Amino acid sequence: MSTKKILSVIILLIGVALIIAPFGYKMFDRASAGADMMKAFEPVLTRPNVTTFQGHMHTFAGMQSDMKRMLPALAQQMHVSQDQLSQMIQQQFPGVANGLARMDMMGKDFNTVITVMDQNVDNFQKADQLPMRAMPWFFIIAGVVLVLLSGTQLLLPEKK
Repeated sequence: MSTKKILSVIILLIGVALIIAPFGYKMFDRASAGADMMKAFEPVLTRPNVTTFQGHMHTFAGMQSDMKRMLPALAQQMHVSQDQLSQMIQQQFPGVANGLARMDMMGKDFNTVITVMDQNVDNFQKADQLPMRAMPWFFIIAGVVLVLLSGTQLLLPEKK
């Protein structure tokens, strides 16, 4: 077999792989889900919204700082120990107690999310321009073209 025929067989196999890949990787379903997800995030991942979320985080950080000072002051004003105040809050306001206990963790988690959003606004805007639903077809069309071209090459008689 000539080098030209071997190359045509390799190209044919690549073409077949490109046709099969979208089905094997469930690209039609995933591309559709990706397009839906991108559409859902369009109003969220914008520079103005991320700037607003960053402002909310500054407010949250101020609340965290004030709560750490407010609770001891409140306990003192109520003439109870901080432990007694904590027990009272836990019993009467369990949601507040839970929030206070998790405030540092929530602040770190929210800050991480907002930082990632901030770093990816431009990337999102670029990725949102991709024709997600059509992506599997790009593989299939390229594969069909390769199969047709290499198949034609394989069917042509070799010149001597």
